Amino acid sequence: VDVPSLEHYDPEHPRAHQSFKFADRDAKVLSLRSDFTPAISQLVLANYNANDLPLRLQYCGNVWQGLSSDISGVREFTQVGLELVGVSNARADAELIHLARESVRTVGLAPRVEVGNPSLVKVLFDLANIPENKRDSLADAIDRKDQQALETLLADLELPTELHKALLSIPDLYGGIHILKDAHRLAPWKETQRELDRLDEILSEFEDNSELMLDLGMARRLSYYTGMTFRVYTPDFGQPLVGGGRYDGALLPHAAGFTIGLERLLKAAPQQQKNQTSLIISLDDAPARILRRAGYSVERSLYPDEIQTRAYAQSKGIAFLLTNRGLEALQHNHPVHAELVALLSGQYA
Repeated sequence: VDVPSLEHYDPEHPRAHQSFKFADRDAKVLSLRSDFTPAISQLVLANYNANDLPLRLQYCGNVWQGLSSDISGVREFTQVGLELVGVSNARADAELIHLARESVRTVGLAPRVEVGNPSLVKVLFDLANIPENKRDSLADAIDRKDQQALETLLADLELPTELHKALLSIPDLYGGIHILKDAHRLAPWKETQRELDRLDEILSEFEDNSELMLDLGMARRLSYYTGMTFRVYTPDFGQPLVGGGRYDGALLPHAAGFTIGLERLLKAAPQQQKNQTSLIISLDDAPARILRRAGYSVERSLYPDEIQTRAYAQSKGIAFLLTNRGLEALQHNHPVHAELVALLSGQYA
């Protein structure tokens, strides 16, 4: 699906504080799209009904954010994402996590998925009767795992001992799925047990959970996320490549989704992925078309001279040279050499 890049400015928009705002000639305030999810929610409300649910929607496009969260300071991003609308259960949550994980693997990266549930922190706040004006700063300290700031903030509150201990310990609940047992002991209340059980149900949907980690200190945007959230990383790249979660009731009754930051994905992608070269370079157009139709990557040489073409091919690591004399291997023992020769000789249909 696609949605407009230009929107009416809404101060209640989840990213209103990050929007680029300007006025039209009628003095109405407009903004550039800073997040796809609210616009897609409007699209769903306007064009679909209960008989269409559940919906699996995909989008791709640019967003503009005046306050950049990227360390490079970039204000314009390309996002690719999914929204799953109309169902809320562990099976649906697991499907999104699985798709996010495999999206990273598709570009040649090893995924590591950190899964949390901000509702667990919200429930603890409710049980402890944390004042509304203290919640944002507490949640920020928990999410950043800033133990010193958390201790200082909690010291100003007179909390029951067990709840104080639980809130102080929750940033440390990070690691393999075994930490769920620790969490069940640390937060034994029925409300917190229900949130932990939901994570347990999600994890049980995976045949292989070796690439999943739990971070029960995830506490971003507590007023928005209502269930599981997750971030996907890859080794040796410090920023998340994918982020998402469940936001039932925030924009739609039941919905969850994730976004891939395309620029970050490209930065993290293996160098050979970024610099993919052609398999064959050609000075003879007719047989080149045969190979292209068969699915092989053939580059048409821009040099009419074979010497220059050969030098270019060697500098780029191209494996084969195609001329009117036939196919020449520039790399010894290439695995597809025999296939190419047979194809050009007419042995393949």
